[in-house]
Amino acid sequence: MKVLGRKPELQEGDDNDDESADITNRRIAKLYMVSDASGSMKVSVVAEENPFLRAMLLSEECFILDHGAARKIFVWKGKNANPSERKAAMKSAEEFIQQMSYPANTQIEVLPEGGETPIFKQFFRDWKDKDQSDGFGKVYVTERVARIEQIEFDATKLHECPRMAAQHNMVDDGSGKVEIWRVESNGRIPIEPESYGQFYGGDCYIILYTYPKGQIIYTWQGAHATKDELTTSAFLTVQLDRSLQGHAVQIRVSQGKEPPHLLSLFKDKPLIVYKDGTSKKGGQVAAPPTRLFQIRRNLASITRIVEVDVDATSLNSNDVFVLKLPRNSGYTWVGKGASRDEEKGAQYVAGVLKCQTLRIEEGQEPEEFWSALGGKKKYQTSAQLLTESEDHPPRLYGCSNKTGRFIIEEVPGEFTQDDLAEDDVMLLDTWDQVFVWIGNDANEMERTESVKSAKRYIETDPSGRDKGTPVVIVKQGYEPPTFTGWFLAWDYNKWQN
Repeated sequence: MKVLGRKPELQEGDDNDDESADITNRRIAKLYMVSDASGSMKVSVVAEENPFLRAMLLSEECFILDHGAARKIFVWKGKNANPSERKAAMKSAEEFIQQMSYPANTQIEVLPEGGETPIFKQFFRDWKDKDQSDGFGKVYVTERVARIEQIEFDATKLHECPRMAAQHNMVDDGSGKVEIWRVESNGRIPIEPESYGQFYGGDCYIILYTYPKGQIIYTWQGAHATKDELTTSAFLTVQLDRSLQGHAVQIRVSQGKEPPHLLSLFKDKPLIVYKDGTSKKGGQVAAPPTRLFQIRRNLASITRIVEVDVDATSLNSNDVFVLKLPRNSGYTWVGKGASRDEEKGAQYVAGVLKCQTLRIEEGQEPEEFWSALGGKKKYQTSAQLLTESEDHPPRLYGCSNKTGRFIIEEVPGEFTQDDLAEDDVMLLDTWDQVFVWIGNDANEMERTESVKSAKRYIETDPSGRDKGTPVVIVKQGYEPPTFTGWFLAWDYNKWQN
């Protein structure tokens, strides 16, 4: 069976068909059962499209709900399922991601029966909570497959699409109990509470969050962690879940894609992600004498701090940066569109680095500042004031016709470079301009339809934006700073080869 990695399959009827209108509003997903009832472990299809029926989930079995379009796989464990099925369900989800060619940072969330989240429940027709979100938004289509003329994509409807539920999945305010372990070959090693919220790109961590309604296990995997560490982190997560009677919700998190609730667990401490390295004993290497940290406010005033390349192109007028120089001196660079919360985050990271910094505002930089960054270069200078950013947050859409019809779907969460699919076209709406990013492997249909849709999207925006908002076409590997600045910790070497 072939399933597209980023975009779901969709069947479209005639424009005047009531059934067609219903289908275009569905959040496309598939449901699979993991069972050894036949004498051997098998994964079989239960339903090809949602909404599903609650009765499809049997307490004696385990199930995989595939929502790869949103980079998410759910594993549901029936309360009466045997241990072999529970273990196989998690392994099958990992293999499922590989077989479907889904991105490596596709999230796996493990849910015990009775511990389902609102996001999971909204895939079922007869299983809704009165206060749950309306859903992931809508999927829109421009054409049908092979039997009729193309139907023009209705870009006006994109403005009705709500932010995806995954971005707002805050089970509480993060005030519960937090325990964190670093993943090592000999097991889970507890880390000191004073270093909570400081993650290294070469490590993996397991975070256990306990609150009145249950427990959540976050498995954080660094961008530079080895394959062995990634495998061990998955094994140790399952092991911890078993020790908790299998009732915890499990969420795998890739570096740079931390959900808001995880960020909230560190209370008044922002999350700091060091670019490379490890906190393992004996594994540390001397940090470079010059380092650059980007401070960006996330949802609900939560701040995220990421170490980035020491280069002027890493700067962004919307953020604050801390430049650490040798001998523990440095600068706190405040962009024109930066917020007070970001300045507070800069003070925090400077304290962690034991660095005395001089505050400088954008446009007032001394020569030493530019010299440390390798010289003055172009960077993202489209400063967006705080109030405007809150009213019109940037939005990213993926555009594809791999299934035979042109589909546009919103990408959830804060954006990273990994969200840009090389075989698709992406729309990035930053309010004062709309970017059309063209992947190297995108086909001609995707290119032409995406440009048309971007123009239509601007013309029909009901929020009062300038109808003359420019459309900027960007090619993969040749992105200007005005584009890369919207993505956290952009890697200019990612596509060099």
